[in-house]
Amino acid sequence: MTAGRLPIAGHAASLCIAIFISLLALSLFAPLMLWVVILTFCTLFVRISLYLGWYQHTPTQQTINLLAILSSLALAWFSIDLGLLLSMVNLLVVACSLKLITLSKRKDFLQLFACGLFLIGCGFIFQQGIASALFYFATLLFLFFALISFFTPQLSWQKRIKAISFQLLQAFPIAVILFLILPHIGPLWKMPTSQMTKTGLAEKVTPGDIASLSQSDELVFHATFEGSVPSRRERYWRALTLEAFDGKSWEISPHRELLRQSNQRSGQLFVANTDIRRYNYQVIAEPSGRSWLYAIDIAVPTTRSDRNQIWYSRDYQLIAKRPLKSKRAYNVISFPATTLPSPNFAMESRLNLIVPERGNERTRKWVTSLRKMHPDNQQFVDAVLIYFSQQPFIYTLSPPAMRNDFADTFLFEEQAGFCSHYASAMAYVLRLAGIPARVVTGYQGGELLKNNVVSVYQYDAHAWVEAMVDGAGWTRFDPTAVVAPSRIDAGLRNALNSSGELEQYTIFSGFGQSGLVKDISLMFTNLNYLWSRWVLGFDNRQQQNLFTAILGQLTPLKMSILILGSLLTISGLLALYFLPRWNKTSIDPITRYYLIATKAVSASVGLHRYQTPPMSFFEQVVGVLPHDAARHFDNITQIFVSHKYSARDIDEQNYKRDLIRMRHTVKALQRSLRKYGVDLSVPRRGNVIF
Repeated sequence: MTAGRLPIAGHAASLCIAIFISLLALSLFAPLMLWVVILTFCTLFVRISLYLGWYQHTPTQQTINLLAILSSLALAWFSIDLGLLLSMVNLLVVACSLKLITLSKRKDFLQLFACGLFLIGCGFIFQQGIASALFYFATLLFLFFALISFFTPQLSWQKRIKAISFQLLQAFPIAVILFLILPHIGPLWKMPTSQMTKTGLAEKVTPGDIASLSQSDELVFHATFEGSVPSRRERYWRALTLEAFDGKSWEISPHRELLRQSNQRSGQLFVANTDIRRYNYQVIAEPSGRSWLYAIDIAVPTTRSDRNQIWYSRDYQLIAKRPLKSKRAYNVISFPATTLPSPNFAMESRLNLIVPERGNERTRKWVTSLRKMHPDNQQFVDAVLIYFSQQPFIYTLSPPAMRNDFADTFLFEEQAGFCSHYASAMAYVLRLAGIPARVVTGYQGGELLKNNVVSVYQYDAHAWVEAMVDGAGWTRFDPTAVVAPSRIDAGLRNALNSSGELEQYTIFSGFGQSGLVKDISLMFTNLNYLWSRWVLGFDNRQQQNLFTAILGQLTPLKMSILILGSLLTISGLLALYFLPRWNKTSIDPITRYYLIATKAVSASVGLHRYQTPPMSFFEQVVGVLPHDAARHFDNITQIFVSHKYSARDIDEQNYKRDLIRMRHTVKALQRSLRKYGVDLSVPRRGNVIF
């Protein structure tokens, strides 16, 4: 194809790439600004109008220049809030949209093709799930379809798809080899932090907030254990430690946050004493937009990469240095039997004894009376738990509103609530009694996806209490386990299903538990897990484990041999795909049928065709062939000559028609010659000289 101007009306390749850019813009709706998406679809309307012939010319260059100036000013205005990465993605989509309007030359199309590949890569920055991967793979196929339509418009769409599929099959083994052997490094950019966070735990919790998560079955993370899985009662996944209390809500203490930032700047690491019993596992967390991670206490990052990217706080939180804007895999070891020592007893005692000066007078009197009866700290805590077990408390997702004097209303009047109600009330009571206490939020339990894999969902959100009963450190207390032990032993959904409470929230509450729906859901959950673990979660550690399984103990010599062998394998595949096949010549179907006919005729008359022109060979054999055989061979020769030597182009429809005619005529010739006992067989592929 020359470098001249492309046709406008009816040019399918231009329409295909316009549809491709619009689909990608729609998939990037969250990081793109609304006016950028609207501009892209306006561009698609322009290309459709040009394709259908409603307009004969593209917009003038002055119009495009004006749009480019206005778009640049808008991007510059919003770039401060967007950040560098999002600004560049928006700029690229705007540039592609403007280039689509003026698409009229070959170089324009090739530039859009290259930008389309880059936009697919940008899509994986924001969406990495298996559904997104399948979508972007489909768009990649469509992009290659547009490219092959651009260079070979005469081919049918079936042949274009066949060519694309063959090329992708050739590239697949090379891509797998490169994925396995290339070093897996972290991203070279910082993800934007100005976007809204996803649904999940919050840094500020008011009693009742976590109850809203119980109706969400959104996945939070997968945990893959190398050995045995902890029992459900041990699976308390810490996320946040909340120490500031204003009488109603709990949140991260500003003093703790300042201390944490100071320790991070100075590089002061906190290392807790650990025991022998441990759980080694990998967590694959879903994007949350937040920096906190999930683990069972006491958790320690294992790999060097994880230690560089995760901060281990003195309140036992795992905090990522960058918010989770995409899926994140990290490896930890947990020591569940280890006590949680207080690294700064005096400071943490003062911090976790702060209570409002007024309010909840009934609770204050009750605590004073109970404290006189139980001066020992452990006895007082036991007395509080006994109160929860003996009183008619109810574990429910829909407790009544408790706007004023929350503790008084909850402990002595309503006595109904969710886990955050119980944790908040108990921590407040312990602080009134002079026992340092705080609320921890995270997740409890999780569903076994496989023997060593636990899936944790939003409905597993939970809150519990940590208190310093003596000088040993922090101890976990869960009043929910006293009021509703089935919540801990069987999980929230099973507990609420048993009580029938979950059915009141949706008429479809039991739909997902039916056989077929449950099996399909489990299948997709397994696929998502495998994709997350072996593709998204394939990090340096798993790569090293793979090399060790193949080579044994890793040495520089073995690694050199592995890399050299991989490069030779790739070179061999490329040679197999692209080097010319000197000993083979492709024969089209019409030529093949002609060779079948000439072999049958040669065997019948005893005259071999060797570098004889088709018409000359027909004149030599027509006199000795039976009449019907001569007539069939004449038709065969005419069809072959018209396709082999004709100067005119033959469209696909006529080619198919003549091919069918050729096949029937050859069969008729074979039937005419069969009475002579001629062996009619298909010649092998090889060099044919005409």
